[in-house]
Amino acid sequence: MGRNNSISFSFLDYVKNKPFREVLPWIGGDLQTLRDTFVIDFGKSKKNKKIFFPINKILSKKFECDYLLGFLELPENLKSLRGFVIVTHGLGGSTKRFGLRRISRKLANNGFGVLKLNLRGSGSARYLAKGNYCARCSSDVISAINYFKKFINLEFKDLIKMKNLPIYGVGLSLGGTILLNACLDYDEDKGEKLLDGLACVSTPLDLSSCSLCIEKPRNTIYQKWLLHRLKNQLWEGFNDEGKLLDNEKLRIKIRNLKSIREFDQKFTAPSWGFNSLEDYYIKASPIFRIKNSIKKLPPMLFIHAQDDPWVPYKDTLNLRKESIDKFTIFITKKGGHNGFHSINGCWSDEVVKNWFISI
Repeated sequence: MGRNNSISFSFLDYVKNKPFREVLPWIGGDLQTLRDTFVIDFGKSKKNKKIFFPINKILSKKFECDYLLGFLELPENLKSLRGFVIVTHGLGGSTKRFGLRRISRKLANNGFGVLKLNLRGSGSARYLAKGNYCARCSSDVISAINYFKKFINLEFKDLIKMKNLPIYGVGLSLGGTILLNACLDYDEDKGEKLLDGLACVSTPLDLSSCSLCIEKPRNTIYQKWLLHRLKNQLWEGFNDEGKLLDNEKLRIKIRNLKSIREFDQKFTAPSWGFNSLEDYYIKASPIFRIKNSIKKLPPMLFIHAQDDPWVPYKDTLNLRKESIDKFTIFITKKGGHNGFHSINGCWSDEVVKNWFISI
């Protein structure tokens, strides 16, 4: 564990007394990773407000009626509102993912207003914007967060006057990379940061090492599963834009994708203006920018498991050398990728919730 001196001793005591332990039958990194896929979510959010966030066209300062779609979930008692949390999903995901909905409910049940954000081209927001998100879609995210700040200042102005309500972020897997990059790309105004705190769970910090990891023979099924979701996103997007009807070459190009690396090379990198796959992986990997831009970052929590089959944990571990006062880092032996399922529910959800309360 890497310690952040600014957080409360009660939080450190909590984690020390309640370390992560696997629970049957979810033993091992693979079952921890897959558990949420096997579980049906019967829970429902009690208060969900749909919000449309205007964003510019990719690589442009022009607004051409593209939007991100978010769902704001509020706690029962607004008078005890602790602040707001923006939650972003991972690769090929959306706000429909069980893990995202679960942590959102936990935070809402503990006094936070939670914005579940669909990134460009994902989930039920597919029809609202052209293209797909990438690991450094900072222009989209910064626009959405700035819009959200204005929104809550209008909708909750009486509460804002009474309290200095913070705005935090939670990034699950690649969602953490995206929020972290947005914080690094944000132009500070009088020292203001994009977020007041950011928690990253199983977050890739070096895209190249993650790409090599997912291409290991033991991860063949994972890659096929993820690639299937990414192909569907592409197919639905191009179909909505009318580009597939008479374009057999494009249809074949999508069908023949064999890896996430190939997907990034042929679609992600060029659509976001990167010169090559390598250029994208270097420029969109936060690990190469954190040291020189650490002042732009808010207090941060990183949670990662050593048996994560998708994302190597060593880059997260190495962050301890950068800023022990700003980063709180938990590396567990077990937990899988975005898993951490214990006898008392999802351990990482509970840690994130308690961390936000403590800072």
